[in-house]
Amino acid sequence: MTAGFVVRLVRRGLFVVALLALPAAGYAQDATITGTISDATGGVLPGVTVTAVNDASGNTYEAVTDARGVFRMPARIGNYRITATLAGFADATRTGIPVAVGQTVTINLQLSTAGVQESVTVTGEAPLIDVSTSSLGTNITQAQMEELPVNGRNWQDLGMLAVGNKVNDTSGPGIAAVGAGTYQVNVDGQQITYEGGALGNVQARISRDAIAEFEFISNRFDATQGRSSGIQINAVTRGGTNTPSGSVGAYFRDSKFNAEDPVLHTVLPYSDQQLSFAFGGPIIKDKFHYFANYEFEREPRTFTWNTP
Repeated sequence: MTAGFVVRLVRRGLFVVALLALPAAGYAQDATITGTISDATGGVLPGVTVTAVNDASGNTYEAVTDARGVFRMPARIGNYRITATLAGFADATRTGIPVAVGQTVTINLQLSTAGVQESVTVTGEAPLIDVSTSSLGTNITQAQMEELPVNGRNWQDLGMLAVGNKVNDTSGPGIAAVGAGTYQVNVDGQQITYEGGALGNVQARISRDAIAEFEFISNRFDATQGRSSGIQINAVTRGGTNTPSGSVGAYFRDSKFNAEDPVLHTVLPYSDQQLSFAFGGPIIKDKFHYFANYEFEREPRTFTWNTP
């Protein structure tokens, strides 16, 4: 067996693995859009084609209503334009629909007979209250992730904003103190760590700039969740859009700006430097995008004791 043959075999194996991974990634969605399509009299309409287009990426999702006039489709997070189409009826469009991680957004549309009016466009947001689930949770939005300052850039600390959070300090590792006992982290639908608890230091380190938003569930999570006696964190990574954009950040902390410790009567040495880079954009507009992120942190530790 020659070296060239081995190289070709490895390349083909990697190609097959990539192909097998693509469907799994495509169906590991993080939100659901559903609703009922009816006519002007209130009667349900089966066979209606419903199309949801992501405003930022241009990605399109499609579903067809069943015999009850109900449609249901998985979707990525973002703002959507939803259009319902059926022969003999004017199109109905709803714009500005925000879809967040873990949410089931219900959008009901009504079609009018063709000839009465060509199309109907409604601009408005979906209800803020999700009545399709009984779980108690809070969504930390993309705006909060991008704009709120966090000491140490640990994005999980933003869980303090969530409903059901029982602490006001996350000085411990991760957010082990948040909620009740241990917690489970899922990223893009995949479990990335076991129960956190007091062993929060073993939580996977993911850059804040790589996380788009996350959902904090404090109780009553459904059968798709589990493996935790405390809370669940469902995070979604960022992706590229049709508009090239990125960020570069440098964050520095140094003990020269600190006061002396009241017990040791000296300034405890501390130093921390963090550098972050993120950039994304289109490869094929409305179809294929890229996103890259890199973060580096240097935090040397010095311990000081004062003995009798």
